[in-house]
Amino acid sequence: MIPLLKYFKKTAVVFIFITGIVSGSSAQVHVIPAIGLNLSNIRFDLEDGSTTPLTGYQVGASLRLGNAGFLQLGGFYHQYANRFEWIDSTQTENRTNVTIEGVLIPIQFGFSIYNVDILKIRLMAGIQLGIPTNMKPNDLDLTVDDLNKSNVEIAVGFGVDIFRLVVDVNFGFAMNDLFVDKALNSGKNLYTLNVGYLIGKM
Repeated sequence: MIPLLKYFKKTAVVFIFITGIVSGSSAQVHVIPAIGLNLSNIRFDLEDGSTTPLTGYQVGASLRLGNAGFLQLGGFYHQYANRFEWIDSTQTENRTNVTIEGVLIPIQFGFSIYNVDILKIRLMAGIQLGIPTNMKPNDLDLTVDDLNKSNVEIAVGFGVDIFRLVVDVNFGFAMNDLFVDKALNSGKNLYTLNVGYLIGKM
């Protein structure tokens, strides 16, 4: 429950800001609660080592302002993970899972390229802001304090609306270091698939 509490605290300001936009806007407004899976590609300079993506997840909601052209803002609790493998000085093979929890805030502009009857196909582009709140214990003794307070990714993607079912796919590419230590040459690409339900006037 603790990560969820952190999620609500850190996203409260964002949704207060969004509410202000909505109250002064005549644009079509939809709320989209959603859940999904992710894959992350963590870059990390580990001597004689490599990283392998593991499946993660996210849960939260988005707010879509507009119809043919739209602004979509989200707030999600998410968990992503990589398996780190390396050979130490004794030539022993080691492996550990590095799992990071936090808040994901996608902010994207988009437009419809097809909109007929109950089917809409959309393209989107913008940024994803990640705020780490916890890192599970691992054999590298990495903790959340080793991570930057936030990381930003350029995000591009597409979506499909089938009546009220919403499917969004996003590809996020790192714009800053994931770890505080710049010598690690770190970064994170995050790829997400979300399925949600459209609430609001069709």
